[in-house]
Amino acid sequence: MRKYRSVEVALEAVRADGLALRDVPEDLKTAEVCLAAVREYGPALAFVPKERKTPEVCLEAVRQDGRALKFVPARMKTEEVCILAVRQCARAMKFVPERLKTPAVCLEAVSQRGLSLEDVPVPMRTEEMCLAAVRQHAGAMQYVPGRYRDAVRDALVQEADASTEPETDGPRP
Repeated sequence: MRKYRSVEVALEAVRADGLALRDVPEDLKTAEVCLAAVREYGPALAFVPKERKTPEVCLEAVRQDGRALKFVPARMKTEEVCILAVRQCARAMKFVPERLKTPAVCLEAVSQRGLSLEDVPVPMRTEEMCLAAVRQHAGAMQYVPGRYRDAVRDALVQEADASTEPETDGPRP
């Protein structure tokens, strides 16, 4: 017996739980049903038929959950889609293809989650990027290339010193 007998029933189910798409028969996975599913749960993109994985559906999926980037077809992965994915969930950096690990994508990821510096190709780890990562999470220091460690440490010490200086509004009466 089929659980979903109509598009309407399937649509109602995926609006309540996007993961329900995995149980929807292929002939009921319309564009509307698939879009509703990924809007509710981005990783439901894994159950969207190939022909239904449009740029709109993929964008909605990563907007809802960046980790849905894992299920975006390679031809639809763009810098824009990757930035959106890592902005929503920096752990999506694991699913960014090497060719799309641009400075913009990498900086967005480490600004959201410092430990994502681990997924940044070493040649792209600039002093600025390393500092952003360590500001976000001190543990990212382990991924800072040796040539930047002193500069990053010095910048953090300066920032700490500046934030602990007492404020003065002029002489006190």
